[in-house]
Amino acid sequence: MNESDKAAEQIWREQRSEPREAAHDPARLLLDRDDVMEALIVDRSLKGLRLRLPKGAPGDLSLSFMALDLNRGMIHQVKVIWKAYPDIGVQVQSSFNVRTGEGPQAAAMRRLWVNATSAGALKPVGR
Repeated sequence: MNESDKAAEQIWREQRSEPREAAHDPARLLLDRDDVMEALIVDRSLKGLRLRLPKGAPGDLSLSFMALDLNRGMIHQVKVIWKAYPDIGVQVQSSFNVRTGEGPQAAAMRRLWVNATSAGALKPVGR
């Protein structure tokens, strides 16, 4: 970790209002209609996630996107708060539990989940 990364980490720790939970969970990021990228959830808190991006991930990542937590069955609408490549910190704006969620958007969210987690869903990012 270089000095810039250490400084970003320290600032992030100081701003945290909830404790974080270490994780090592697979995620898929829905960056836009055509781009789906694998990532790793490194840790989580009630209001955010730290995501580790794969090598070759674009530096101009969208500031808002959906993150699918594959182990927990959650779809999070997130906003990027900080970047220290290959990690980014995101604030969770809203969440939907694919396994138990109900309501008017339930069917659409489940379709989104199936499409994003199906075998051929991953496409190269940063074409």
